[in-house]
Amino acid sequence: MQRDNRRDNKERSKYDKKALPIRRVAKVTKGSRRLRFSTVVVAGDRKGSVGVALGRGSDVKSSIDQGERLAIKSMKKIELIGDTIPHEIEHKYGAAKVLLRPARPGTGIIAGSSVRTVLDLAGIDNVYGKILGSNEPNANAYCTFQALQRLRKDRVLRKMSKMRERIALKEEMDKEKQAKEEKKRRDNKKAKMTRSGGKGRGSEKETTKKETKKQEVRESAPKKDKVTKKE
Repeated sequence: MQRDNRRDNKERSKYDKKALPIRRVAKVTKGSRRLRFSTVVVAGDRKGSVGVALGRGSDVKSSIDQGERLAIKSMKKIELIGDTIPHEIEHKYGAAKVLLRPARPGTGIIAGSSVRTVLDLAGIDNVYGKILGSNEPNANAYCTFQALQRLRKDRVLRKMSKMRERIALKEEMDKEKQAKEEKKRRDNKKAKMTRSGGKGRGSEKETTKKETKKQEVRESAPKKDKVTKKE
């Protein structure tokens, strides 16, 4: 059991998670009311995989934990082109309706509510999102998740050469990010090495200074005569 829990914790730590607004559900029974909590959790690796699930529990923490576990299980790989979606798509889920459009580099995620969280955790950097139906955040999260699963990349790449250039641009940007991160790590290691060496020398100097000060104080202080006790 402990090994299984460790594996679950490792898998959860790999992904970024975000909980949508928590709801309190009251069930009226004979002579009492039972309170339970439900929340929709979005999980993703920011590299093209995302999942959405509903968690329920007797308290807030248990509902979020269940939602995270189910969201990781329901994760799907999305067809992306570089840092955007391959084509425009409109999807309807119940009363919710969402429109997604590809955007140019540097645009960012122009969307609101839970649509933005799903697109962000999926790893889409540039996209337009518009809510055309209900403003209910849970329904919009499921709607965007289903819309992203409907995306198709192959047919777009056959017709559009610009999208191929977009993929090459994304790969170059990823390589530059990796090079910068490696450089930062090397600089941090060098800085730590220099700090550790400098601290040792400085500490030795400080101890010698303290000892010399103590000796000077002892020498400068007047010697007190011993007081003999009268019998």
